[in-house]
Amino acid sequence: MELLHAEVGLSQLSKAGEELCGDNVEVVRTATDTIIVISDGLGSGVKANILATLTTKIASSMLKRGIPLEDVVDTITATLPVCKQRKIAYSTFHIIKISDDGLATVVEFDCPSTFLKRNNHVIVFPTVEKVVGGKVIREGQLSLQENDMLVAVSDGVIHAGIGGLLKLGWGWQGIAQQLASESAKVINADSLSQQVIRCCQGYYLDKAGDDSTVVSVKIRRPLHLTILTGPPADRSYDQKVVKRFLQQPGKKVIAGGTTANIVSRVTSRPLKVNLDYHDPAIPPTGRIEGIDLVTEGVLTLNAAVDRLRSAGIGKQQDGASLLARMLLEADQINIIAGSAVNPAHQNPNFPVQINIKSQVLNQLLAVLKEKGKQVAIEWV
Repeated sequence: MELLHAEVGLSQLSKAGEELCGDNVEVVRTATDTIIVISDGLGSGVKANILATLTTKIASSMLKRGIPLEDVVDTITATLPVCKQRKIAYSTFHIIKISDDGLATVVEFDCPSTFLKRNNHVIVFPTVEKVVGGKVIREGQLSLQENDMLVAVSDGVIHAGIGGLLKLGWGWQGIAQQLASESAKVINADSLSQQVIRCCQGYYLDKAGDDSTVVSVKIRRPLHLTILTGPPADRSYDQKVVKRFLQQPGKKVIAGGTTANIVSRVTSRPLKVNLDYHDPAIPPTGRIEGIDLVTEGVLTLNAAVDRLRSAGIGKQQDGASLLARMLLEADQINIIAGSAVNPAHQNPNFPVQINIKSQVLNQLLAVLKEKGKQVAIEWV
């Protein structure tokens, strides 16, 4: 059975007049789990942001190291200070942990209940109350199915419109109705979060009375991408490597002219080179039937790393931009790298950062892992 992927979308509003949002969200991925921690700091602005960030960092780092959930909750509840005047914690926490078999664990402390959308219906994610570290929390587990969605919101979303457009605020049921109305549409996690936060902003008349956060999680099949770059050290392995590359699930990319010629020869499919230079600094792309993208090798890979590190890729059509967008869309990325040495990569006139292909691939792995991708590289 193919494992499931948790697609996460986030959208936030800061309280009117504040530069920093007093809510904080941390998303970490391990080999088997997606862990989301949301915290709402007491008040707003810098102080609230610091308290919320402290909470999410403690929880996510402990969970990522495999520390049992009970110990994590106990540590957080023991660490969080309590406001002497209002007798409430300085920050709340909301933990969602989803394993790759679909098992979801939710822990809620002083935060709105989690929404579960399944088959066009929206209900409360089932939890039970328990006392941990002297504090009452809600905890529950449920096996999720493909296309299920979880939505978590901070108090600011629940209270949207209070005393204004909506006398008692938007409320949990009001949000549930909005989520249900969107359920018939084909929608991803990020779009759903943005849609809910736009409604929230509207109810606040564009002047949010509280920090507001929406986190959406969609359960779906993972999107695969395989990159073949560089010829094998032993030419006798060409056919075997190409056959294995073509058998991989999902989209396929060839990075390297020599590699593209090998695939063309083994498959008897012609390689056609596009003569349009969309960016003078990036070599043109090519085409091979059955391959989603064919690019030049090290120069293009290095430029794709730069684009992934930048704020936005835009809609450029050069090979590096096309590759970067495909990498961002994928969840699980497999790189098959030939270890044959290309003498051109040792040219002293080449920039230092592209002298060695392995350095570029290591940089690519690092930036993709920072973005929460599951990445593996295999040298042949």
